[in-house]
Amino acid sequence: MKLARLVVSALAVAALAVPSAQAERTSPDRVVAPWIEVALDEIAAHRADPPHASRVLATLSVAMQRAVARARPAASIDAAVEGAASTVLAYFFRDDRGRFHGLATSAEHDTASLSDGRGFALGRRVGEELVARAETDGADAPFTGTIPVGPDFWVPTPPGFLPPLLPRWGKVLPWNIGDPVALRPPPPPRPGEPTFEAELREVYDVSQTLTPEQRAIALFWADGPGTFTPPGHWNAIALDLVRAHGVATAEAARLFAVLNTAQADAFICIWDGKYAYWSERPITAIRREIDPSWSSLITTPPFPSYVSGHAGTSGAAATVLSAFFPDDATELNAWAHEAARSRLYGGIHFPTDNEVGFALGTSVGGAALAAWAG
Repeated sequence: MKLARLVVSALAVAALAVPSAQAERTSPDRVVAPWIEVALDEIAAHRADPPHASRVLATLSVAMQRAVARARPAASIDAAVEGAASTVLAYFFRDDRGRFHGLATSAEHDTASLSDGRGFALGRRVGEELVARAETDGADAPFTGTIPVGPDFWVPTPPGFLPPLLPRWGKVLPWNIGDPVALRPPPPPRPGEPTFEAELREVYDVSQTLTPEQRAIALFWADGPGTFTPPGHWNAIALDLVRAHGVATAEAARLFAVLNTAQADAFICIWDGKYAYWSERPITAIRREIDPSWSSLITTPPFPSYVSGHAGTSGAAATVLSAFFPDDATELNAWAHEAARSRLYGGIHFPTDNEVGFALGTSVGGAALAAWAG
């Protein structure tokens, strides 16, 4: 396991499947990555939950990619990205609109030039298109269903005993897939079934024998409230890869668009599964069947257990990044499996949650690569 920043193969950038002019190939990105970092800061500062964080990152990334695609060759690519990014982030984080405007207008390019003026205006228009999509993607629609009650179903968990988070998120408009129900996994094991009881005992036994390394893994990948969240974690990994190889702006914009639409779709599919089955968390079953005073290392989040969000988004992210950086695929997939396993070490997921979630995320990542292949 590596807890430090990435050190990756110097040859991996050659595998990026984005054609670019020679001038662009020798000029590293200086505009896409900084806006991703701004978004990660805002996500942490606003304590965004993982599904909302994935939505922000996907909308921002697609806006930047479209701005780059439309700007060439008549307008400044950098200015177009600035216009698109500042417009999208001003929509999601309205109290910081002044900050985004300041960052955009103080960028290194000369906004007085004709090319830059055209680029910034073009980027603003692209950003407004993506804002219009966000306005109608269903993320803010109210939940009108019913919460199932019974011994097999999820209930609010300690210490906060909060209501279920975003039970309608599975109906949010996806980016690269059709109906998430088509990807819905089969039902999880239920209390009383041999698989469930064996996995319940495994979660408990692991919690009683955690090694220092397992504890470190659980905490490293926790990405709880007030952090850049699990999708942000994979954006941080992608930022390291992009900068390590001097990836050009057009290539970086495409990479983040594929990565973040894959993660956003993964959360839509994961939430569809969570609220299709409403499966209980380990802490509920362990306190009922084994130890009434047991607590998990990581605080249990307020939504059903099956499938794991960490596992799903990590499977999607590793699938995408491995396609862009094939020389690093082995290491990326090892990190993704570690991220999934961290939820077992943290005591908040059953093994099946992680295994099925990872497979689901891998499928969604493949769908993203196929959707953006042209």
